[in-house]
Amino acid sequence: MARHIFVVAPIVGTVLVVALMLLLCAMTLIAQRRHTRQILEGGACNLPTVMWRPRFWNYSSTQDDALDGKVRGEDDVDWDNHDCIIEWAIKFVREQQYHQYNITQQTSVVQVHRGSNITRHVKKKMGSSSITNILPRMERLNGPYGMYATVYGIRTKVVHVGHHVPARAVLTGAGVIELDSGEDVSRGERKYWLLSLFSWLSNHLANNTTSKATKSIRRSSTSSTMRLLTGSTKNPAYDHFKNFSGEGVFTANGSDWKAKRASVIHCLLRNANTDTILEVEANRAADSFIREAGHAMEIKRQIRSRNDVDDRKTGVTMNVVPMLQRSTVGLIYRIITHHNVEFGPIVTSDLENKHVSKSDQPSSSASTTSPRSSATSLVTMDADEDGKPSIEYQSNNLECDEREKQIKLLLPDYLQSVTRIRMIVLAQSRSIWFLLPRWVYKTFSPIYREEERTMIPIRKFSQMACENAVPGSPIAQLRQRESHASDNTSNISKDLLDEAITLLFAGQDTSAATLSWTLHLLSLHPDKQERVVKELRSVLGDNGSKTVSKSMISQMPYLDAVIKESMRLYPVAPFIVRMLTTDIAIPNDKTHALKNTGSTETITLPATTFACIWIYALHRNPKLWDRPNEFLPERWIDPQLRSRDLGQVEYGAYMPFAIGPRNCLGQPLAQVILRIVLARILHMYVVIDPKIEALQRICKSESIEFDPSSLRKDMQAGFTVLPSNGLNIQLVERSS
Repeated sequence: MARHIFVVAPIVGTVLVVALMLLLCAMTLIAQRRHTRQILEGGACNLPTVMWRPRFWNYSSTQDDALDGKVRGEDDVDWDNHDCIIEWAIKFVREQQYHQYNITQQTSVVQVHRGSNITRHVKKKMGSSSITNILPRMERLNGPYGMYATVYGIRTKVVHVGHHVPARAVLTGAGVIELDSGEDVSRGERKYWLLSLFSWLSNHLANNTTSKATKSIRRSSTSSTMRLLTGSTKNPAYDHFKNFSGEGVFTANGSDWKAKRASVIHCLLRNANTDTILEVEANRAADSFIREAGHAMEIKRQIRSRNDVDDRKTGVTMNVVPMLQRSTVGLIYRIITHHNVEFGPIVTSDLENKHVSKSDQPSSSASTTSPRSSATSLVTMDADEDGKPSIEYQSNNLECDEREKQIKLLLPDYLQSVTRIRMIVLAQSRSIWFLLPRWVYKTFSPIYREEERTMIPIRKFSQMACENAVPGSPIAQLRQRESHASDNTSNISKDLLDEAITLLFAGQDTSAATLSWTLHLLSLHPDKQERVVKELRSVLGDNGSKTVSKSMISQMPYLDAVIKESMRLYPVAPFIVRMLTTDIAIPNDKTHALKNTGSTETITLPATTFACIWIYALHRNPKLWDRPNEFLPERWIDPQLRSRDLGQVEYGAYMPFAIGPRNCLGQPLAQVILRIVLARILHMYVVIDPKIEALQRICKSESIEFDPSSLRKDMQAGFTVLPSNGLNIQLVERSS
């Protein structure tokens, strides 16, 4: 018996010691978490604070695909059949009338019918509720400027921003810290020096890059205070992007980011060839979309004819999102590589001549280039009869046929992967793995394994883009610069590959998404669509030319207003994140201060806090915008309507491309691309939502008021947003 006691006692003692240590660790973590919350709720910060819990252990983007159409009841509807549309419209009206079924983008409740085989996935679905609910949550918590804070994990502080004052302070460094002359300045300097050292060590251990965490100290000779300009950085807020975009200009920091941004601006934006081919390639992308859409419509008509379907009761409905993705990826690929590849379907019938006139072709030589010889350079420029630059395509004779074949075969996998990676990266940031070291995530996380599988086509496609880049192209020029050069001149550096991934994704995804949302909104508002077309025809005149130039779009203020309004309602990047490298002091919200007598004169956001700028909320804040959820392009050109938008007139709360030193550097290209492609599509087609006519008829017969905004599609969640479940619309050729 004594022997057993001697054997068991040490084991029991060890267990008790381990249990005690675990209990102490748990209590310590709880105390640290509580202390973090007190920092955010008290003192000069004084923000309402909630505790965050991880949402995902594992995530598969196919879960969203399974739910998108079924939740809305649209999955099995034949949108080419008039009777099916009427049946859907009756059901839709009944559900709105009797069950308060809300399918607008403002909904936060997902309703699933009993017995559905998708109910078990609802808890894992990454819907857009976190985006659409941000403003109601801000209003409910009632913090200054609508801000509130979240304790992420144990000690990570996150402040959610949906107002221009704190947003601009974070993004531009507009906030300041003032130290009294009697305060120990050296201690204040030491505080930020230590912060800089910590940031440098973190970056050095991770990627051997340096990051300047503080701004220079400015002393005023006429003041008794010292002013420290505030700053913010993407590191480590965007570390979870680095398996996707690596150390490209999107995620790089410090001196590495400065060098890479300068190189990209020099090679892409200040490249004379880019400026010359941009207009031509934007029209070519529109040609590609029109050609593919026309081909798809012709195929559907042939199928309908073989099945003896009555044309009077049917339309031709298509999901245009993949078409826009193919046309825009071809555009950005050719701009950065000067490799002449057409990614749209090759149409050799009379259909191509019907939908794309000779005046729409990039050049005479381009129109006669065969698929077997189209891997060419875009660098030689000539002038056409009107004196405008046109492109001469010259063969580089470097295995053109095989290169073109390989890149085309890879395109479907690439587009599917970039669509999925948007959701995987966001899911990672909302999972338990985001709180753990990166090596733990890479070793144990199932999300990482799916991310790696998804990245294979993306890396391969970008690698081929680098290999196919011809001399004089932006990618070829980047390869020669020190910021992206390889130690071995025969190889492609990781920096160049990361940059190619970034440029291809940013150029394709944002353009396709913005065009998709704009076409969606115009299909719901035919009157506004016709106003755009009227303006377009007044500029183009009666010369029969369909090509749209940069000078033409500068004469189309309503077209410009439509795109601005679309980007206000659906900014492609609905939120951005920065880590504060210093405390940021901003003046308190006067309205909030009146309600809360204990409020201080300033609000101080503490250093090392992650500031999440919700651009979606900023663009729909009812304190800044009149009728914030309404699609109202006139607000941008009508002085009376414009004066009602404080966010537009006084505050500058419109920032779809962000602001500050880390704003979107591709903005000048996007402004031209979006306007030319949209103008070409609207000049060719009437864009129709097949549900509008049926709902209007049903609502009229039952004396029910119909609001087109009730048909707005939900957003497919991701770090960029596409219309959920695609965009099924009808394209009808306009009469001349």
